[in-house]
Amino acid sequence: MKFKKLAAGLLCLMLSICLMACAGESEVIDSIVTRNETEIQMESQGEETSQEASVEPILGQEKTGNGNILIAYFTWADNTYVENPDAVDVDATTSASVLPPGNAALLASWIQESVGGDLFSIIVEEPYSSDYDECLDRAAEERAQNARPTLTSHVEDMSRYDIVFLGLPNWWYGSPMAVLSFLEEYDFTGKTIIPFVTHGTGGFASTLTDIQSVLPDDITMLEAIGIYRPEVKESHQAVQEWIAGLGIDFDAGEGSSAATAETGENRVQISFRDMQVVVKMEDNSASRNLLEQLPLTLEFEDYNRTEKIAYMDAELDYGDAPDSCNAVAGVMAYYIPWGNLSLFYEDFRESDQLVPLGMVESGQEFIRLLENGESVLIERIE
Repeated sequence: MKFKKLAAGLLCLMLSICLMACAGESEVIDSIVTRNETEIQMESQGEETSQEASVEPILGQEKTGNGNILIAYFTWADNTYVENPDAVDVDATTSASVLPPGNAALLASWIQESVGGDLFSIIVEEPYSSDYDECLDRAAEERAQNARPTLTSHVEDMSRYDIVFLGLPNWWYGSPMAVLSFLEEYDFTGKTIIPFVTHGTGGFASTLTDIQSVLPDDITMLEAIGIYRPEVKESHQAVQEWIAGLGIDFDAGEGSSAATAETGENRVQISFRDMQVVVKMEDNSASRNLLEQLPLTLEFEDYNRTEKIAYMDAELDYGDAPDSCNAVAGVMAYYIPWGNLSLFYEDFRESDQLVPLGMVESGQEFIRLLENGESVLIERIE
């Protein structure tokens, strides 16, 4: 009888170990995203949902030449765990972010296809909740405390990389704090940093300035790309065109230098309160003249419920500017008779008294929120 009891106990123990091993192999795919009446605000505050839980660094997973290039990224998919994947309703959101491998990871894989290099996933020690609201609450708390979450993934030898692509979502109008943990862990002196950002309606927000704030002064930061979250799956061509326009000879392979040519494009960031509007500038005498005067602090006011205007101290040179401007929503223009800048948040009309200065790339929805007399900082994005 004692032998039978002992055998039965051993059998139960073996079954328990097998079940635990099977459970350990199960990785979770997806998370639930609640889309409700606060959707627009939420998309600006936190942009990626969870897909596949990951506990191992991806550094060197698929090396494809160009050993001097690192493609590092932070994605919620690699930083959460869903206990009940069967409860996930894939139809709860139309966003591409609910599908593996995660927004930033998908873009990273396309970048690797084009330029080679090593993939690296930034992973925190304490995973985020798979609940959308709870994850955003933690992200907000970390940002308020200027926290630096502990990471479990680490680059073995950062000195071997000259070029670092850096992917991240816009969380709470800025960079996830884990990305700043990553940037502060290594010496990026002399390196070329190329950000790629996935976002909701908030655009870049302060992600780029957050990154720059913790990097050395002598890094080179090239033009970032921002991809709207619901359009991630359809953005492959946009990513390839962006890479082609960076001006880097990626075919040079190991030891190749950083940027070898300029893109010829200029962008400005318009900041007020915790909101940012990014404008891609035209190439004419008026836009160039404005760029020379930056940074500028101006006070804007509403005009005709169509545009926000600000008066400048000096006139802009519009000698070689186009004869007219089609003032649609998102256009930044110079109004010749009054000498003011105009940011259109509603469509107006074609006018030969307006000079086109640029077109909003992200944050257009924030323009109408500018209050009368509110101070706005306009600065170049280097």
